Amino acid sequence: MLRFAQHDKVSAGVKTRTRERHSRGVGFIQIVLVLVVILVVTVIALKMYQRSVPNLPAGGGHPARAVLDRVELRVEGMESETDALVVTEELRKVPGVAGATVDYASRMASVTFDPARANRDQLIAAVGRAGFRAH
Repeated sequence: MLRFAQHDKVSAGVKTRTRERHSRGVGFIQIVLVLVVILVVTVIALKMYQRSVPNLPAGGGHPARAVLDRVELRVEGMESETDALVVTEELRKVPGVAGATVDYASRMASVTFDPARANRDQLIAAVGRAGFRAH
């Protein structure tokens, strides 16, 4: 009888060690699966982001990446801040304009633009379309 009791103890010890190894293996597999899921979600998110960014024209790129010029124009005839906003919006509609600000108090417009796509005459014409004079 004693012999069987010792055998049961030995066999129980082997089972315990096997369970410990098995549980460590399961933990490792769970970690690997979690990492794979994170990787897949990251790749999907990256693909979605890439699709949401508009395609840039070949060779031209975004005007902010090109060499930009800046011009100051004197705007005459403005009577309010609203007039300055109207001139600003009309200047921003010109293709190649990267930014435009108009200061009512100083009657000056500052325009940053891509010289390959716009020029000073086009900017003056845009101010004219808004109903004011620029020089």
